[in-house]
Amino acid sequence: MGMLTLNHLFVGSFVESSGASRTVFISLLIPCCLTVDFSAPPLIPNMPFLWVWNAPTEACTGKFDEPLDMSLFSLIGSPKKGITGQGITIFYTDRLGYYPYIDKTDTSVHGGIPQLGSLQKHLDKARKDIFFYLPVDNMGLVVIDWEDWRPTWERNWSPKTIYREKSIELVQQQNLRLNITEATKIAQKEFETAGRRFMEETLKLGKSVRPNHFWGFYLFPDCYNHDYKKSHYTGACPDIEKKRNDDLHWLWKESTALFPSIYLNSNLQSSSLAALFSRNRVQEAIRVSKMINARNPLPVFVYTRLVFTDLTLQFLSQVDLVNTIGETIALGATGIVIWGTLSLSGGEGCTKEGRITLNPYLINVTLAAKMCSQVLCKEKGICIRKNWNSDDYLHLNPSNLAIQIGQNGKYIIHGKPTFEDLQHFSEKFHCSCYTDLNCEQKSDLEEDIIFTGLKGTSDSDIISLQLLVKVFKRCCT
Repeated sequence: MGMLTLNHLFVGSFVESSGASRTVFISLLIPCCLTVDFSAPPLIPNMPFLWVWNAPTEACTGKFDEPLDMSLFSLIGSPKKGITGQGITIFYTDRLGYYPYIDKTDTSVHGGIPQLGSLQKHLDKARKDIFFYLPVDNMGLVVIDWEDWRPTWERNWSPKTIYREKSIELVQQQNLRLNITEATKIAQKEFETAGRRFMEETLKLGKSVRPNHFWGFYLFPDCYNHDYKKSHYTGACPDIEKKRNDDLHWLWKESTALFPSIYLNSNLQSSSLAALFSRNRVQEAIRVSKMINARNPLPVFVYTRLVFTDLTLQFLSQVDLVNTIGETIALGATGIVIWGTLSLSGGEGCTKEGRITLNPYLINVTLAAKMCSQVLCKEKGICIRKNWNSDDYLHLNPSNLAIQIGQNGKYIIHGKPTFEDLQHFSEKFHCSCYTDLNCEQKSDLEEDIIFTGLKGTSDSDIISLQLLVKVFKRCCT
């Protein structure tokens, strides 16, 4: 009979009202659940979910008595231009090679359309840019943010129709005998071929010179499910868009990570529609991640914001966090990237929103995900919903566990998990095994789980985010 000790993970967490130390033995009957589902292995050992900060933090430094606590985030990188050697690097249009695009004044830059861009000059410049922004090949994320045109012809709708128009004009200039239908057919092929080469070769270059980084394009894959103002909204990605994602198999083949987005508009504020919106976008990314190799999926890092896209000074509420971050974790993504501009860190958001709303929720879902991974999957996989389209979340039971802000901005976790809490996980979630690992749950397997409480309310009962991160990185045996 196996023995799993959770006292390292939950150090200082289980304090009874009497203050007495207690060890609880629980025999958990795990139901039969043979699974062939796989997930990308964690980038950092024993970290089933990775938090990434991709927003400026310098505006907070030294500005407030209680600066922004970044210790829960394993990878940090500012999107500001010129900062190098970061855990996450985002390449905008002007930072990586000579990306062809048409600016807001309809002026062609570097050729305008990809057919007229110089791929070789782009790659030569991109190599220099990569060496500048990534001077050392440590593990990290690289996000290419090219949003001026899309590699799929039909997806270049307004205001991107200019790329189709310019492509057709180019074909007609080269052959005046072609009618519009003939010219359009040729233009589509030439545009998609050139666009594919720019994206493919850029990824190949990045992987060749910085192989320890995870490379991908922002907003790929997309779901195009923004029709939430319509009645009977389900959040589902249109079938045609899923088919178009299938046709981008060449992109998924060269990518080493996926970076979808679940940014919320204020129309979705505190709405159940937000959960449907986020859920389907993340689930589509999970589907695409398994397209090339279902047994070795690509890691999925979901971009989110702490504010609304149209109200950049209004922070997400707890409900909104559940509808975005909670959905992402329950569906089995590898991690979340929190993106923001200087407006995010330039005011009270540096401390108040983080201390009161964000950080406690991050601790909550991280502990729950870690506990479920340990108990159900023996840390050889992650817990994901049995029914992906349900409202089941990896949350600590608020009746048994409470996260409070203590002295000096540190967090105190009161209480202890119960058998019922763990049974809930086993009923609502199943294991998705890491690549090449067997985490099948055998029928009638009993696990003895030890929870060790700590006496009193000494300093050892107060954990900071920094300590929490260190605890997560330990191997619990």
